[in-house]
Amino acid sequence: MRILLARFALDGHDRGIITIIDACKQAGMEVIYVHFTDVEEVVVSAIEEDVEMIGITSSMGEHEYIAVRITETLQKRQAGIPLIMGGVIPTADVPKLLGMGVKRIFGPGTSPLEAVSFIFQILGKE
Repeated sequence: MRILLARFALDGHDRGIITIIDACKQAGMEVIYVHFTDVEEVVVSAIEEDVEMIGITSSMGEHEYIAVRITETLQKRQAGIPLIMGGVIPTADVPKLLGMGVKRIFGPGTSPLEAVSFIFQILGKE
C-alpha cells in the first residue's frame, strides 16, 4: 500500500505528520512524504507515485484553500485518490471540508493508530 503524506513547505509544524508517517510505516505502508509550495504538486506527485491515498497536514489556516485546490485538481485529472487531512483545523470547518470530499479530518491529539486504522478502512484493506 502506497500513500502520499504532505505539508506546505512553509508550515513548520511537522511533529504530527512525522508521527503518522512512522505509524504508517510500522503498519507496512510505503509512505511518500513531500513538502509543497503549489497545491497541484501534491496531485501530480500522487499520480506519478501511483499512491492510493493523499494525506495533508495543515496548521497555518490554509486548509480550505488546500482542500478546494486538491479536490478540483483530482477531478480535473480524473484521479479517484481519496484525501484525508489533519493538523490544527477548527471544528467549525470540518463539515465544509467533508462536504468538499475530504474523507476524514484528524485533529490534534488523534492517536496515530486511529489514523492508520482509518487508512486501512478507507482503502478496503482492514
